[in-house]
Amino acid sequence: MMKQLSAILDEKIDSLFPKLVEIRRELHMYPELSNAEFQTTERINGWLKEFGIAPIPTGLKTGTAAEVTGKEQGPTIALRADIDALPIQEASDLPFRSKINGVSHMCGHDVHTTIALGAGIVLQSLRDILPGNVRILFQPAEETEGGAVSVIEQGLLEGVKSIIGLHNSPDLPTGTIGIKEGFFMASCDDFTITIKGKGGHAALPENTIDPIVIGSAVVSQLQTIVSRTVPAKESAVVSIGAFQAGATNNVIPDQAILKGTVRTSNEEVRQKIYQTFKNVVTNTVTALGGEVEIDYQFLIPAVVNDPKITEVVRTTAVSVVGEEQTLLAESTMGGEDFSYYQKEVPGCYVWLGSRNEEKGIIHGLHHPEFMVDEEAIKIGVKWMVLSAFRLLQ
Repeated sequence: MMKQLSAILDEKIDSLFPKLVEIRRELHMYPELSNAEFQTTERINGWLKEFGIAPIPTGLKTGTAAEVTGKEQGPTIALRADIDALPIQEASDLPFRSKINGVSHMCGHDVHTTIALGAGIVLQSLRDILPGNVRILFQPAEETEGGAVSVIEQGLLEGVKSIIGLHNSPDLPTGTIGIKEGFFMASCDDFTITIKGKGGHAALPENTIDPIVIGSAVVSQLQTIVSRTVPAKESAVVSIGAFQAGATNNVIPDQAILKGTVRTSNEEVRQKIYQTFKNVVTNTVTALGGEVEIDYQFLIPAVVNDPKITEVVRTTAVSVVGEEQTLLAESTMGGEDFSYYQKEVPGCYVWLGSRNEEKGIIHGLHHPEFMVDEEAIKIGVKWMVLSAFRLLQ
């Protein structure tokens, strides 16, 4: 049945492709930032209705959802796409470049949205043979915080058996899919350390408690956390991104502020680093005579792909792009709030190759000249539709 279905899909997707390119380019021209995707949401709902797919009523401010109901009784699985853009000025001369100053789809969420819409349209046309239901989640605010949580709080995962999603990868060529079981993307946590000392004249440091010196010691000590507390088989990063103190050359300030991020491969490592972090920072600052306040924010859990779901979508990928083009993906310390869905139901997140050097599509995510090879849309739609059928079976 799957071989026959695959041939049917090729014909349907080829026929639909011009419309999907049109949809993608309209989304690309009118990007909206996280939690402000009002017109994007309206456009998605319009396209859903155009193809006879009724949106699910929700209390979401932005973002939407829809469900394709199969004629055959069966479980419900979910497809997820993110719809928000970035505060980046696009640097291209494409006819469909962003028309919104300072805002652009330099992460490819316009493509993700188009693929999920395309999958929904194809599934709707095949609902007579669909062995269950497919819920499609068009999630807001992936680039900031709260998008996935808001979707879950609306009950949109209720009754869902499993969930899949994808992200375009400018590191992989078009025609490939990268998949990995287990740890896929890191948890993301942020921190702010406020070190309080005693300011004074820089020529008389003995009369001060120098927060810059203390802060420097904290930075050095934080670099030992990963190397001395995290097992080599696990992955973790502790990085300082900002060190703010003082305003002139001859005055020692009263305080220093350090800001940074922590990335980890699993919850056990995440909690271990947190406890060690607190002890290291507090003890270092106190030993040098200062006072400290720590604001440590647990943000996004790690993306951990379920073994059974991963095997299903890997088998599907092989049928779509071939064994050699189905790649074992490398884990990354980047984060993704798809992980919140995986806390609720088994799921798998994959990379969809989108690089095409012949077309000059070579730039990385969030680059002002970033672009996605539109041929990847066909592959993404077919992979989602076939995966949905396999998961429902």
